[in-house]
Formats: sequence, structure tokens, C-alpha cells
Amino acid sequence: MKQKANLKHKTREQQAEKMSKQQESRKQESMKHTYRCGVGEGNNDEDDDRLCCLPSCFPHSYFYIKSGVPWADAQKYCRSKHTDLATIQNKKEVDKLNPTLNSQQYVWIGLHADTEAWRWSLENQDYYGKGGGGFRNWATGEPNDGGNYQVCVLMTTIGEWADELCTSKLAFICYNGMAGSQITSSDFVLVKDLKTWTEAQLYCRDNYTDLASVRNQVENDEMKMLLTQKAWIGLYRNSWKWSDGSINSFSYWYPGAPVSTTAASCICAFYGKWYNINCNSHFYFLCFEAQIMRQVVQVKLKKTDISVDMEDLKEDILQKFDQTLKDRRLDDYVRLTWVKQLDGKIFHKKNNKKLNETCPFT
Repeated sequence: MKQKANLKHKTREQQAEKMSKQQESRKQESMKHTYRCGVGEGNNDEDDDRLCCLPSCFPHSYFYIKSGVPWADAQKYCRSKHTDLATIQNKKEVDKLNPTLNSQQYVWIGLHADTEAWRWSLENQDYYGKGGGGFRNWATGEPNDGGNYQVCVLMTTIGEWADELCTSKLAFICYNGMAGSQITSSDFVLVKDLKTWTEAQLYCRDNYTDLASVRNQVENDEMKMLLTQKAWIGLYRNSWKWSDGSINSFSYWYPGAPVSTTAASCICAFYGKWYNINCNSHFYFLCFEAQIMRQVVQVKLKKTDISVDMEDLKEDILQKFDQTLKDRRLDDYVRLTWVKQLDGKIFHKKNNKKLNETCPFT
């Protein structure tokens, strides 16, 4: 009897264990079909927590990595294991991430200083004409202040340019004219009062037109002749970009951010909102994987000249489509290529055959 009781008790334990495994299996299978996330690859050094609350219709799959590293190391890890450091494009994505990020003080995301985004204080594009806004006369080794998101430009006494922290106090050159008018040397005014770049900008706008822009070598030489000391000109850098190259058209700053601390050039989520801080700080970070979808679209074109071979125009046509995407700011998200048929050609006379419209990459 004792043996039977023990056997019966053991059988119940086995049944309970079997039912528990079946329930866990069904749960995992449900998660696999409902959400786009994989199994973690955690090790002793890091804990890779996937945010498996994101539905399949969500543009990105996000991965929260619990390992405190500098921003550059976080970027390197995300690019090797996933797509890149997290890009957040809209409020919908913020809301999806907030259940995790709202409780965290510092989590790296992919936003950082755009060290190539130079612009002039005078924004009237009519003033520059074709190519005028792109003139540069950097000194050897300049610009060299890649560690700061906010940098301004000075001209030396020999007419060469260098970047400098915008909080430095220097003399400055104002422009005193109108866009489209004939430029003379009297249109450039040297002000010897020492001011920060922002103070100089306000002074020039209040008393003249703006801080001076330099469109060509002739104007550069005219300003050089005014100088007995280095002075601010109107070129500056103060913008951000995403690590994966996406357009930066959305922001979600913490109150008071971005701060003007000199080396605060990388962005973290601070209780869900964005805050700029020194890139060498060690924080957890957020990676993402982009969902890639291939869609085949049938295009109907009409020839106005029957002698034209459409195959010869395929690159020109594709270029026009690409320009349309660029005009609508979609060129970072969509890539167009022609699909060749079995005969090696792209264009064929109209038929009623229906194409397979979508085929996701896996």
C-alpha cells in the first residue's frame, strides 16, 4: 500500500510538471507569433532585455541593454548585434517605450551632435546664390572641436577660419547690407567689443543686418583686411543627428535641455525625456532593429514617342522617382530598384497578370 501511495503521489507530480511545461510552451508560442522579439543572449557581463511588449505593426523592435558603457561603445554593440542605437521618430514611439524608460534616469539613445551641420547666422538664401553658402576657408587641422555640439567660427588675422567654443569673448564682424545688393567693403563692419558669439549675433542684428557671412575668397580677403585680432563670423554648428542617419525631425527634450555644457554631445533618455550629457558617461542603452519590407509595385507608363526605347530611359525614370521621395522626406526609409523579368528586361507591354505585392525579408 505504501508503494502504491508513493507511486500515486509521484504520478501527480509528473502530471503537474507536464501541465506546467505545456502552459509555458503555449505562452512562448503565443509570444513568438504576437511579438517581434527573440530570445536574449545574456552573459555574465550584460543582460539583454528585449522589450517584448511591442506589437508586430510597430516600426522598430527595441532592445534594452543593462550594461553601463560610454555612448560610442553602446553604438558599436548595437551595430554589431542589432541595427543601431535607438532612433525615436515620433510621439507614438515615445509612448511605447515610456513604460520602460520612465523609471530610468539615464539610458543612451542614438541622437548625438552633428559635426558636419554648419550653417550661417544670416538665413536668407537669396543672399548666397548658387554655392555661396558652402564656401569654407579652414586653417590646417580645422575644424577640430568634434567633442562639442555647439561650436562657432572665428577668422584669424591671416583670413583663415577656426572653430571655437561659442562662449568665448571675441571681437566680431557684422554685415551691413541687403540680400541681392552689390557688396562693397563698407558693408562689413568690425566691432572690437569682446562678446560671446550669441551676444555678437544679437548686436549685429540690432545695429546692422547680421553677423557676416563669407561667400567667396574676395569677401574673405575684404574681411581679413579689417582684422587686427581674431573675430567671430556668422558660421556655427548647433544641431543633432541620429546614429543610423535618419532625419532628425522630432524632439522630446527634458525641461531645460539641451544644456550648453561644452562636452554634452550625446543624448540619453532621462525619465523618458531627452537630455544631453558627456559621451564618456557609462549608462545602460537602447538598441533597435529595423523591420525591412520588400514591396513590388507595378508602374504604368505611356510613351509619347513610339521610337523611344524605355529600357534606355530606366535610370532617368528611377531618378525622378527618387527625387519625389526626397521631396517628401522619405528617401531615408525607401530604396527603389527596377525588377527585371525572366527575359532580362524591365518594361513590357501591358498585361493582366497580377504581381505578388509584398514579400517580407526574414
